[in-house]
Amino acid sequence: MQEKIGLFASKNIFSDVAYNELKKIGLVPVVFSFGTKLGYPEEVVIAPGDIDGFVRYAKKFRIRKVVFAGKIEPSILFTSVISDSGRRFLNRIANFTPENILRRLADFLHEKEIELIPLTRVFKRHLAKPKIYTESKPSSVQWKDICAGWKIAKVIARHGIGQAVAIKNEMVIAVEAIEGTDSMIKRAGCFCKGFSVIKVMKSGGDVRFDLPTIGPDTVRNLACAGGKAIAVESNRSVILDQENTKKIADKNHIVIVGFEGKEIR
Repeated sequence: MQEKIGLFASKNIFSDVAYNELKKIGLVPVVFSFGTKLGYPEEVVIAPGDIDGFVRYAKKFRIRKVVFAGKIEPSILFTSVISDSGRRFLNRIANFTPENILRRLADFLHEKEIELIPLTRVFKRHLAKPKIYTESKPSSVQWKDICAGWKIAKVIARHGIGQAVAIKNEMVIAVEAIEGTDSMIKRAGCFCKGFSVIKVMKSGGDVRFDLPTIGPDTVRNLACAGGKAIAVESNRSVILDQENTKKIADKNHIVIVGFEGKEIR
């Protein structure tokens, strides 16, 4: 009998890729979604934050491993839709930041003998490499913006503010916060065109919960906003549907770089 694995998913390409990658290595994903059925073959819908419910189903399906590949909006923490078990769990946490909440959740699952699998293992084939992906290459001005943005993004990520910044002429145009990268890109486009976006992993970040990710939608949004380059941290970021992402970028003369802190020559 094939081993079953839990997969927290939402309606997006990130979850779809995770599902397919798990199947490729011979596992049977049992999808857990919050509040809405997503249409996977074997799926359990639970209330947002219902960790007690998840543990019950995990025991039922004999699940000992789980992957977090569903997008959970941090803003949900400020609503009343979280289940009672989730609310009780949150009330026991002093440092009320998304990363600390997830770390405490990992500890809780470990106590229940459920292992949280690193996303770097699941998305190994999709991790960004240190290279230029597109036909368009960064200009000298764009390289300066990427290098400057890298340092700034690392600082804001370390402080838990966000993972991305928009830069033009080494000036910060927008900083990602609770709204996410796509909304930050749209906001940056209200101020200027030709900006660059730099997206990084937090120093010491936990790859079990979150990896910086871009894909076709990111590049489309960047094109609509008038941005001209995006750099993501190599080996610690995911580029989804790389062929289509590159195609859209090339069509719009947008640069995509897998970056590791220095200019690629």
